[in-house]
Amino acid sequence: MPVVDSQVIYKDLEAKKLKPVYFFFGDEPFLLNQIPDRFKAAVLSESTFDFNFASFYAADTEVGVIKDTVETLPVMSQHRLVILKNAHELKEAEWSELQSLWSNPVESTVFVVLADKVDKRKKGVKSLMDAAVSAEFKKPYDNQVPQWINYLAQNFELKFSKEATHRLHRLVGNNLSELSNQIEKIKNFLNGKSVVDVQDVNSVVSNSKEESVFDFTRAIGKKDRVLALEQLVSLIDQGQSEIGIVSLLARHMRILLTIRSGMDQGIGGAKLASMAQVPAYFIEGYCDQARLWPVKKIEEALVVLSDTDRALKSSPVSSHIWLENMVLKSCSL
Repeated sequence: MPVVDSQVIYKDLEAKKLKPVYFFFGDEPFLLNQIPDRFKAAVLSESTFDFNFASFYAADTEVGVIKDTVETLPVMSQHRLVILKNAHELKEAEWSELQSLWSNPVESTVFVVLADKVDKRKKGVKSLMDAAVSAEFKKPYDNQVPQWINYLAQNFELKFSKEATHRLHRLVGNNLSELSNQIEKIKNFLNGKSVVDVQDVNSVVSNSKEESVFDFTRAIGKKDRVLALEQLVSLIDQGQSEIGIVSLLARHMRILLTIRSGMDQGIGGAKLASMAQVPAYFIEGYCDQARLWPVKKIEEALVVLSDTDRALKSSPVSSHIWLENMVLKSCSL
């Protein structure tokens, strides 16, 4: 079956239109973690919950136990619910053993399989996706984060000003779990107030690694070597992964490459922000940086980053030296 929008599945759940097998996967744990509660509410009744619900972790459970549980008839209920978590940890042979559960599903059981990012080309994953109702949860792009902040805020009966949304995004990034946690803290801090302004965000949310990373990538974007080296030291002191630093900077440079290419074609404003998949309120800052970087220089910087990534993974030389060398080379292009 084709991968469908999760909202379609949720509407079917509310209408009690249940299918025997579901597969949810992706690299956004916040959304994956909500799945069990949604299915419990749709499938089970409080009076028979204990008889008809089972949850397993793939690495901790024998495949035979999972099969037996799925094939067990429900007790005083139309359906039983079985959830298998972390299915990405299944071995290929285990995928094969479980295949009968979706190729010949048990109609009286709702079997929900959850996994992190998976290789869709693998035989076991492909067979499940061919048979199950599937949805993928991806981490939101930067330009989608403001909408998520507004959505999460509604869950706490809050409304963020545009400036407060911008600030929370800057401080936390696109981690939905952390965004939800910080919005909950803001809710408790406000003590009855419903509108969140930028001062409220500053009072509750401390500068996180994401803020420091933003400052670091922006310093590189502005070719400010001294500030970039200072921010690099701060990131290392915070325990940020060296390879992660390179990855985040590479992402920033790819955004600048898209923006500079668009600017060279005469594209600007909201259209350019959409092309680069960044919020419109960030676009001017990115444009200011992109003006300092001809396309060829950005491509050269990406080569430097690729070489640094390779060196960090294989060279015996101190990682700090490679990172400092990366900053010096990048800012001098």
